[in-house]
Amino acid sequence: MDMSLAAQLETVLRKAAGEGTALASMTVDYAGGGVEEGLEPKAWIERGTRSLVFAQGELRRPDGALAASASAVFRRAAD
Repeated sequence: MDMSLAAQLETVLRKAAGEGTALASMTVDYAGGGVEEGLEPKAWIERGTRSLVFAQGELRRPDGALAASASAVFRRAAD
């Protein structure tokens, strides 16, 4: 079974946020189309605080066109 675009974005965003974080919120913007093969995931951290990590991500089609993008906030685990 193929993963939804949102699930693919959540996976790549979780990796970027790092271990010991929990997803607090995620917003997905779709650029049209559905589940596709060969999408290139990319995620990066915009900023972080002691308790939160703010991440951005995108999925691009093989031709470079945007399939979907997302922003997410992760909560760091309390020490």
